[in-house]
Amino acid sequence: MVSSKDKRINKLKKKRIWPSVIGLLFIVLIFGVIVALLLAASIFDVTQRKLGYAANDSVKIAELFKDYSEENAASRQELVKTYLDINTDIEQVSLITKDGEQLWASGNEYPNLDFSYRFDFQKYEEFSDIRIVVEEDSNDMLEFEDGEVTLTTNILDSVNIMPLLIDDDFFAVLDDNVIVGFKIWYVIPVNDIQVLALNHIQIYATDLFMMIISLIVFAVILAFFVLYYIVSFISFLISMRRTSKILYTDMVTGGDNWLQFVKKATSKLKWNRRRRHKNNYAMVHLRIYKYRSFCTCFGVREGEGLIEQFYLNLKEKLSKKEAISHHENAEFGLLLTYTDEQELVARLESIQQGLNAILPSMKMHFGIGVYLIAQGEKDIDLLYNNALLACEMSGEENESRIAFFNVEMNKQKLWERKVEDDMDRALINHEFMVYLQPKISTGEERLAGAEALVRWIHPTEGFIPPNKFIPIFERNGFILKLDDYMLEEIARQQAEWIANGRNIVPISVNLSRAHFTREDLAEHICSIVDRYNVPHNVIELELTESAFFDDKKALLDTVSKLRNAGFIVSMDDFGAGYSSLNSLKELQLDVLKIDADFFRGSGSEERGMLIVSEVIGLAKKLNMKIVAEGIETREQVDFLAEQECDLIQGYFFAKPMPIHEFVEKY
Repeated sequence: MVSSKDKRINKLKKKRIWPSVIGLLFIVLIFGVIVALLLAASIFDVTQRKLGYAANDSVKIAELFKDYSEENAASRQELVKTYLDINTDIEQVSLITKDGEQLWASGNEYPNLDFSYRFDFQKYEEFSDIRIVVEEDSNDMLEFEDGEVTLTTNILDSVNIMPLLIDDDFFAVLDDNVIVGFKIWYVIPVNDIQVLALNHIQIYATDLFMMIISLIVFAVILAFFVLYYIVSFISFLISMRRTSKILYTDMVTGGDNWLQFVKKATSKLKWNRRRRHKNNYAMVHLRIYKYRSFCTCFGVREGEGLIEQFYLNLKEKLSKKEAISHHENAEFGLLLTYTDEQELVARLESIQQGLNAILPSMKMHFGIGVYLIAQGEKDIDLLYNNALLACEMSGEENESRIAFFNVEMNKQKLWERKVEDDMDRALINHEFMVYLQPKISTGEERLAGAEALVRWIHPTEGFIPPNKFIPIFERNGFILKLDDYMLEEIARQQAEWIANGRNIVPISVNLSRAHFTREDLAEHICSIVDRYNVPHNVIELELTESAFFDDKKALLDTVSKLRNAGFIVSMDDFGAGYSSLNSLKELQLDVLKIDADFFRGSGSEERGMLIVSEVIGLAKKLNMKIVAEGIETREQVDFLAEQECDLIQGYFFAKPMPIHEFVEKY
């Protein structure tokens, strides 16, 4: 399931600029359509008005010929020529009969009437802005009064006053100020003749003044929107670049973060799969040990500066086919190419040397996990997890070791997951069984005590030894619940034996060092044991010496409370770790258990026996009982008897056994 964080990142990465581009194109298109419509409407309106004016002028000329005859022909023709000199829009006038006979032309030019296009008078009236008043009672064909043309109804159907004929030279040569120009004939029937007027109609820029003003306004508005969108684009691109930089930049190194590393590494693996000659790739997890100690000594800022220097040093050693990222804390992820494992190991060792050279006065230790990527694998997080697992499984004690991932590591990790999945259920179902290992007195060699040890009887896995699950419980904290469970089981068992009249011996129960973080640990232990009304002196509480190095004051206070409550308190595995005589000085203990390692190893056996002898003598002087564990031979038993060791625990006498076997044997 994709986390909400991944969803937000994916949504951010999917932001695109194309919606804004489409928006701008749409606005430009809308404005273009509006401007085109306004321009067409304006030109159409001006053209109609010009046609109307031309028709009006043509009618005025036709009025001069309403009583035309041979007697007055010359005078009328001169009058028309005079009128044409005044009205420059009409170029010439021609007269023809209704039958098409040519009578007279001011410019010796006649139109071809076969191509005339006629409109009815009503259409002219609709589109012309000159006023034409139709009077039904008028008998005059044409009358002018106060500048208005009056036509009688008798000739209404015969009057064709709209453009009738397009001249051959339709498009006139335009002046600088002329936008559109054309020539057109008007044909006006007057009595038995037809008056033809050739009008040169021109549309000037001044005629479209309001249209030009509108275009300027629209252009300004459009420019504003375009500028706004351009600014928005630039702002968006800058924002996306900043967001991308934040999204893909590591805040410590200033280089690629893990998101960018995954993106680049995935791309390189996909490209490699398509190549004919494929590269071998390895995923590398590099961890700097003791980084927190460095920050504690020199400060967090110096620590981050060191990480940045390491990053730059590593980046310089990579090719274009490789990738690197600071993962988290003091860890780096690297995608490297290699020819063979030997060459890869040599390169990684060289990388370590280069990093150590940054601080020559300080020895740095690194853990390196390597996963060799098979062809077709591309899940970067999974590949890196395998490399990280290889580093973890090698252990921090193997500093500067290069560990390669193998199947067994994965099996171990799966086992840990299974243990963690089943541990709570196992506790509820009492799958954890109590085993007892006897403690034998050295003098009489009889039972003098026992240690409670846990074994897991899994319903499907069967018997699980403690070394398979105890380390996991110590890491995840479940050991606290298990210790309480074991303490309660021993208290219950002791109460049962007391009720049955059985002679009982003290049974020791281990306490993890993690318990001593509780301030009320002594009270907590008392509450568990007191549920079964068991005397406290039949319960021995074993703690490890390592607990002394955590919170010493809390440990001393808890031990004091437990001893005052009547519990026997012992120190387990004395000498197994960094033993300190100071712990014996400050801790008031009842029992000291000597670690079995003193009795192993042929080369150092004599020295070990000498140390054991001195430790026993020291414990006696401190009024402490001594228990030697891990004893496996008669020689060891005899030696411990000579040294007056109190109790012996080991396979020589008995292995850990289930409670029912313990009861039967002892």
